[in-house]
Amino acid sequence: MKRLTHRAARTVRFAGRTTPFWLRQPLYRWTPGGFGYYRTLRRYADPGYVHERDKHPLRAKHHDAEGLLPPDAGGFVHRDYSSYDEYVEHQRQKLDEILQIGHGFTNASVTEARSRFYRRFRHLVKLLPRDAILLCLGARQGTEVEVLRELGFRNAYGIDLNPGPENELVRVGDFNRLEEADGSVDLVYSNCLDHALDLDAFFAEQARVLKSTGLALYDVHQEYTPGEPAPFEASLWLRREDVLVRALAHFSRLRRVQAEPDWTWMLLESPRRDD
Repeated sequence: MKRLTHRAARTVRFAGRTTPFWLRQPLYRWTPGGFGYYRTLRRYADPGYVHERDKHPLRAKHHDAEGLLPPDAGGFVHRDYSSYDEYVEHQRQKLDEILQIGHGFTNASVTEARSRFYRRFRHLVKLLPRDAILLCLGARQGTEVEVLRELGFRNAYGIDLNPGPENELVRVGDFNRLEEADGSVDLVYSNCLDHALDLDAFFAEQARVLKSTGLALYDVHQEYTPGEPAPFEASLWLRREDVLVRALAHFSRLRRVQAEPDWTWMLLESPRRDD
């Protein structure tokens, strides 16, 4: 009976942690013109913007599959940047285009993204305390940060090269060169591995800032078929399992992995650091 009581108590606590998400979800789906920060972002649409005429000059080099090199011997595809500055400038353009075109944050797309983040993060409620430091990498407008905070993680925040205007959830930052101190973060999350310039350096930098007991949660996009449009991706792969192998070189244990049609997510722990 006592075991059942404890189990029931855990169920009640979990329900309490997830209630804010479920209360807000209908608002994102059904509020005309968008809800919260997404309503603000829609105001930046420019009816006079014509992409082919007004796009950034770098987009002449990096568009569709243009600018991508052939697959290397390991099955990875990289973008042909002439410099790190070119990489940064190119990556910054994505949100600018989305905002000006004005079609990026529909109620349906925001709700779908929130649901996916909820499926990823609900497991963390049992693994991490409310005051854990959770860092979302390449978080753009901050949907994942918002869901984490709704689940009670008040210290969740994001970084991005271009967080967009009036963003209270995401700071300006480069996930290749984190400002966080060594061993200061409880969990890192990213679904932007395909925007990393160098995957090994990407994983090593996160291992550096994670605590010895820290967790890394990654969403790995589906395999790339050479020739497919990939206008902003910096790194692509022909096999998702090769990304897992790269990640495991920087973490001691794979705690969980789960495949979906378009994504495979993996939870790793015990970062390896070069001391």
